[in-house]
Amino acid sequence: MSKKFLSLITRTGAEKMAAAIARGEKVTFSAMAVGDGSGSTPAPDENQTRLVNECFRTSLNSLKVTDSEASIIAAEMIIPPEAGGFTIREAALFDESGDCLAVASVPETYKPLLAEGSGRFTVIRLWLAVSSTEGVELIVDPGIVLATVEDVINISNEIKDYADNQLSDHAASRNHPDATLDEKGFTRLSNAIDSDSQEKAATPLAVKLAVEAAIRAAWELDNPVGTVKFYARNVDPNERYPWTEWVYTGEDKTIRVGKADGSDVATTGGSDTVTIERANLPAVQIDVSGETSEQPEQPLTTAENGAHNHQGGDGAPGEQWREGTHGTDNQKDANFNLTSDAPAHSHDVVIPPHKHSTTGKTANLGEGKSFSVVEAHTLLMCWARVA
Repeated sequence: MSKKFLSLITRTGAEKMAAAIARGEKVTFSAMAVGDGSGSTPAPDENQTRLVNECFRTSLNSLKVTDSEASIIAAEMIIPPEAGGFTIREAALFDESGDCLAVASVPETYKPLLAEGSGRFTVIRLWLAVSSTEGVELIVDPGIVLATVEDVINISNEIKDYADNQLSDHAASRNHPDATLDEKGFTRLSNAIDSDSQEKAATPLAVKLAVEAAIRAAWELDNPVGTVKFYARNVDPNERYPWTEWVYTGEDKTIRVGKADGSDVATTGGSDTVTIERANLPAVQIDVSGETSEQPEQPLTTAENGAHNHQGGDGAPGEQWREGTHGTDNQKDANFNLTSDAPAHSHDVVIPPHKHSTTGKTANLGEGKSFSVVEAHTLLMCWARVA
């Protein structure tokens, strides 16, 4: 099975390298170009003198030997972020004269433009087997060399190895002085928030816990058991301060100041409305007196009572009504007789001007309804701490 991606020296490249070795000279690989293969990945041909469709060319960033025994060299180019808008499918190496010394097919890679929203450096690296690395010039222009990620990683690893060695040597030594208030040195950490030690440093966790503890302690000083809190909105201190316990002081109640000794604190009483009773009125008597208007003199006539007589004395003409009840020396006992009958008649009576005194009670002054004694107020929620 043939390889899909490969690189090879062109006929021109092989001839130039052979001539250079014969003269004791070197061939300079100075530039690399990439192309899109006009839409497909072309197979490299030793007779090529150019790419199928070149899209970008620049000076080499690096040219070095990767395997001296197999005479493998690695050529590297870097495409900057501002170049792009094409798909890379082929690459080629050129010398200072512009002759194509090597060609290669590469995995299809799209190089975007900055305007497309993706700006990045793209590294293209070709591994090329040559007849002898002695005929290849490995010197590149240091003014155009950029460090690749691999280079940075290698340098970072070298620095890390050096630092690790230095730290290992130091750790194996006895020169580990502790830091003091006056001298620099190693510091040991502590999460304790109640320590008096001056030899350990507090961790961020210790600082956080200490701040929280200080805030909590200050809050406790200002809010002991028995504290009352008013809120102008629906706030439950049992949720706000879960380590405490609060009770609601009661609904629809006003607040009065209790005794200084606390003996009647938290008791309830009173009413929002009252009814005035007789016992609540002042002990004052209200005198009610007066007289009627004066009536003028006027005659009155009695009604007729029919014919009638009256009891008379002795010697009256009528019948006897009492027997022998009195007498004198000159007159023996005599009886009392009735007067003679009088026909039906009436009498006239004259009533003189007069008036009468009066006494009595007034009508009810009201209906006995209760009335409100609630002052103008703002309603607040009231909680008392009990634990």
